[in-house]
Amino acid sequence: MKAIAHLFFLACLTASLAETAAAASNCVFVTTGSTMTLQGDCITTASLVVPQGMKMNLGGHAITAVDPVGDHFRGGVVQNGGSAASVTNGTIQASGLAEVCDGGADRLRGVLFDGASGSITNLKVLNINQNQGAVLSGCQEGNAIEVRNFGSSPTTISAVIDGNTISAYQKTGIVVNGDADGTVTNNVVTGDGPQVFIAQNGIQIGFGATAKVKFNQVSGNAYAGGGDASGGIIVVAGPFYGSEYSVGDQVQNNTLIGNDIGVWLTQIDASFNAPTTQTNIKVDHNTISNGGLTNQLPYQAGVADQGNNDKIINNTISGAGYNSANPCGCTFSVDADPSFTNRPKVHANK
Repeated sequence: MKAIAHLFFLACLTASLAETAAAASNCVFVTTGSTMTLQGDCITTASLVVPQGMKMNLGGHAITAVDPVGDHFRGGVVQNGGSAASVTNGTIQASGLAEVCDGGADRLRGVLFDGASGSITNLKVLNINQNQGAVLSGCQEGNAIEVRNFGSSPTTISAVIDGNTISAYQKTGIVVNGDADGTVTNNVVTGDGPQVFIAQNGIQIGFGATAKVKFNQVSGNAYAGGGDASGGIIVVAGPFYGSEYSVGDQVQNNTLIGNDIGVWLTQIDASFNAPTTQTNIKVDHNTISNGGLTNQLPYQAGVADQGNNDKIINNTISGAGYNSANPCGCTFSVDADPSFTNRPKVHANK
């Protein structure tokens, strides 16, 4: 039986960027079964929605988000329309977006799964930022890939984020937040290096989410603006942050280069103390390096731990930026002082 294919014209094709900006989109998909395949490079001024249970295959093409005439782009460039979705095989990027700070659903993302399970694979997610071409913006948005569930789904969502290349994001490369379980593997996440505009993070597991974070390369998340630090891989949760703890995350076999804090576990109770509940995070067999001190707090660490019964084992940590002999007393190979973390297991790191 032949598959039935039909075209989804989200807007008419146009010949120039100026004409396209007035329309919602000139992206054309052919749908066969549960897969919608992009037919060519295209431009959109509004979010493209993956319908319930569908896979969006970009076919090696690029979707570029631009501002609509007289307004600015809001939300995810691509986002889910139901409880299950997949996106694969192409480029999602932004170009020349205005610096307008938004909150909630309007915050800028490259790919957004809100309350949806599925997969985000083999993408290039580039330039998800505002004020492009001048300086980075300080608006706390611009996550390249974000999977989140704060009640959108009544059950825990599950997402695979694999094989993506991510750079020039504004805030964070990959985010898994809330009642969500993530498998984050084989991604290359590149920050903008030491800069003074925003404290970027590479991969964030937050606010009760759990994840296996393995075989990723994360670099260049470094903040030189003072009063804050950036993390290569960060686990952030607990009552102080208004959430449950993240328990049992695995951070293994990653390569982290030039981040203020290579792996940052910050799980704290309402009084800013380490939890009495076991968090049981495993940080092992990662290669973590930093060539120098650039953070202005100043503070840098290969691994920093606030948790309970976290295991920091068999990591290779090197470079002047994590050298505990630094006269400033502000750089550490592993910072797991028992005055602010409970029962850490730290051994066989080199």
